[in-house]
Amino acid sequence: MRVLTNCSVETPKVADVKCNSCGEKVEKNKIGYFQDHVSLSKTWGYHSPYDGEAHDIDLCVDCYKDWIVHFEIPPYSSGGTAIAV
Repeated sequence: MRVLTNCSVETPKVADVKCNSCGEKVEKNKIGYFQDHVSLSKTWGYHSPYDGEAHDIDLCVDCYKDWIVHFEIPPYSSGGTAIAV
C-alpha cells in the first residue's frame, strides 16, 4: 500500500525586469504582466569570444527602437515587410 503525502515545489518567478541598455524598470500592467519588451537569450558556441557562456538581455521598447536604427538590414515583421525605422 502506498501512503501519499502532499509536497510543494518552488519555481522561480521573475520579480522585476530592467532594461539592460537604459536601466529603467519594465513596468507591469494592471493584471501583473510585464509591459512588452525584448528578451534575448544566447548560449555561445566554441571558438566564439564568449565560449560556453550564456547571456540574457532585456530591452525596453524605446531602447529596441534606438538599437534597430543601426542595423544595415532592418528586422522584418511577421507579414514579411521590413519594419520602418
